[in-house]
Amino acid sequence: MPGSLKNWQENNLYLNGMIAQTPWIERTFNFDFPLGLFPVIFSRLEGSIFRLHSLLLNADEDLCSINDKGWSVKEHTGHLSDLEGLWKKRLEDFMSNKAILTPADINNPGTKEARHNEKTLEQLLSQFTLKRQGMLESVYNADTALLSRTSVHPRLNIPMRFIDALYFVAEHDDHHISAISTLLRKPVG
Repeated sequence: MPGSLKNWQENNLYLNGMIAQTPWIERTFNFDFPLGLFPVIFSRLEGSIFRLHSLLLNADEDLCSINDKGWSVKEHTGHLSDLEGLWKKRLEDFMSNKAILTPADINNPGTKEARHNEKTLEQLLSQFTLKRQGMLESVYNADTALLSRTSVHPRLNIPMRFIDALYFVAEHDDHHISAISTLLRKPVG
């Protein structure tokens, strides 16, 4: 391996001993799982509420507002809530048989404008919980016809079933919960 590549890997792939997380925009997905995984995916979506509450239970409000190199804990948490509106629109897209799903604005203006660092963790958690519970209630009784309905994801440019879109949301949750967990572990400064 060339020396410069090796140095780059050593300097950029690891954070506090753990390999660095792949940026969300670089993620790829394989949607080849059976519809029978819906209960598992539903559980992951529901579990995001409890994981966030558990992670942030004793977190320091001020430290969670620090955004040294990217988003703060509060901004990641608020972002999850911000995107519930997009997920809801996409679920409606499937229900109305739209050919292409509603696109996301990858610049995340809603998260930038929301001033999440000025909110309390309890406010952010309550907002996410309320919105996510609404989504869970709307998909709980999804049947095989709806779960297998297909639409094209606009950024990935691939067909995605309704169940795949739910998996995508669960993966997005995990992406940000992992980032929150990393921020809570690392010393500030």
